[in-house]
Amino acid sequence: MKQQTLFVLIFSIIFIVLLIFLFIFPYNLNQNKIPDNYVTEVIDGDTFKIHSGEIIRLLCVDTPESSETNYEEAKLFLKSLILNKEVNLTASITNKDVYNRLLRYVYVDDKFVNKLVFDNYGKLLVIPPETCELLLE
Repeated sequence: MKQQTLFVLIFSIIFIVLLIFLFIFPYNLNQNKIPDNYVTEVIDGDTFKIHSGEIIRLLCVDTPESSETNYEEAKLFLKSLILNKEVNLTASITNKDVYNRLLRYVYVDDKFVNKLVFDNYGKLLVIPPETCELLLE
């Protein structure tokens, strides 16, 4: 009987200590959550994928296709700007293109990504009703 009482007492103490520990140091289930706007893959010089699964196309910028000169350079440039980073996405008039990609102005670390890509490897791509004024400022 004494052993059983001792066991119950030890078990109760351990249980109480665990409860106190959980209340004092609650585990934040979201602390390791990757944000939805975290860039997981760069597809080409003007397209990338974010953690939410959405594919984003830089608005008003067109970079070389895989068969064209500077394709790899444009892709590497975009990678250097955004891969494995959280980006801010700003919508404009048109939400998606014909391929169902989100069309967005993209910012990272206070840099306007669309403008940087445009200035280095891109050309202007205006698809009405877009005016691309932000890129031309």
